[in-house]
Amino acid sequence: MLEFFLKLFFKKGNKKDKDHDSPSQKASYPYALSVFTFLALQSFLATGGSLHLVFPDLPTPIAFTSGRAMHLNLSLLWPLLGIMGSACYFIVEFTGNELYTPKLIKWNFWYLLITILLLLASLALGHTEGREYLEAPFPFKVALLVGFLFFILNLLISIFKNRLLYHPETIIMFSGFLLASLLYLPNLFPVLHPTVDDTFRFLVVHLWEEGSLELVATTVASLWLATLKVVPLNRAKRLILWEAILVLFSGALASAHHLYWIGLPRFWQLIGAAASAIQVIPIVLLGITAFRSLYSSNLNHISLYFFYSSVFWNIVGVGLLGFLLALPPLNFYVHGTYLTSAHSHMALFGFFGFLVLGTSYFILTRRYSLSAAHKKRVKLSVILLNSGLAIMSGSLILTGLLQSYLCYVAGLNFTRTHLLLHPYLLLRAAGGAVFGAGAFLLALEMWLHFFRLVIFQTLQHR
Repeated sequence: MLEFFLKLFFKKGNKKDKDHDSPSQKASYPYALSVFTFLALQSFLATGGSLHLVFPDLPTPIAFTSGRAMHLNLSLLWPLLGIMGSACYFIVEFTGNELYTPKLIKWNFWYLLITILLLLASLALGHTEGREYLEAPFPFKVALLVGFLFFILNLLISIFKNRLLYHPETIIMFSGFLLASLLYLPNLFPVLHPTVDDTFRFLVVHLWEEGSLELVATTVASLWLATLKVVPLNRAKRLILWEAILVLFSGALASAHHLYWIGLPRFWQLIGAAASAIQVIPIVLLGITAFRSLYSSNLNHISLYFFYSSVFWNIVGVGLLGFLLALPPLNFYVHGTYLTSAHSHMALFGFFGFLVLGTSYFILTRRYSLSAAHKKRVKLSVILLNSGLAIMSGSLILTGLLQSYLCYVAGLNFTRTHLLLHPYLLLRAAGGAVFGAGAFLLALEMWLHFFRLVIFQTLQHR
């Protein structure tokens, strides 16, 4: 019956040429390039904001609250753009069929790009709703959701059109994107009760990264490794299924310890701690995959530097530090301190950011020969990004430990505690500057690579 329905209403899509990127895959190029551009912008804002914490009288064109809101929103939006482009690319790569309409992928990018730029401009002018990570005014939230739904619609029609219901990787990606839109929906409208409002906010702030988008990210990562022939395709598909089961089982509850702090019963701390222990399992599976890939003969592809960086920060930031912070005896003293900030930097950028950078770099460079000078500069940028993140995270961990001691043991008030933390926060700003240097170098290198492509293609067509 299903096959009859598919044949009646959907003509099967065109097959992909294995030696060239298809129109749908080429439509993902702007998504990939935007990742590097927005990362550089976010690094600039973050470095300025970290300096403002230490030197509050420092003259800045944008108010600290506005810059912080832009930084937090970018930390979600550019990885989202990158993972959307990567999903399009690898779905076509492994199913061998075009998506429903490549034009919609292109127009969807420009629509989302304009929406994000207007959103950032609005935040820079101080127009915010005051909800952390969700500061954007109502019209921009609706606009983002509309762009997201058009992307999901394109995937859904492609699944039916190309008979992809039996491809688990495609279904898991679609499920992740659909779940992300459903989690975003309750946050369109503000709720007066602070506990209910924060509960809805956590659906995006935590469950996007620990649930819906992690489904997409781990699937994309597995297919990326299979494309490089670092991991056999059968093993990659098994890893996708195990990751999906474990993420869905633990991700929804692993962030439950946060709920205690917004007014819900204390047993949520215990649930969050138990789920955080389970959440370490998919991280271990990813680590084992990375270790096995060390014996592969295809380690010369430079995009793998981003993958190994992602695995390292996933183990350290998400697995180890995240589990420790969720333990109820420790959570009571460190929740909301700079230790939480260290965890969020290592988890959101360290794991998710590096992964998106790696897939985006692979997409833009896969079909082209790269010079030795280009590879050296990209390697240097990865070293700077990791070094800057290590300095930032290390200083934030020290700051958080000292902050907990000064508040809970020494009994100092917030203002006196903050003044004593200045040397450590200055070190954090220095780490941000190193990180920013790596981000700007990488963005510059990718734009130069893009212009070389444009010139090369223009000469070919003449």
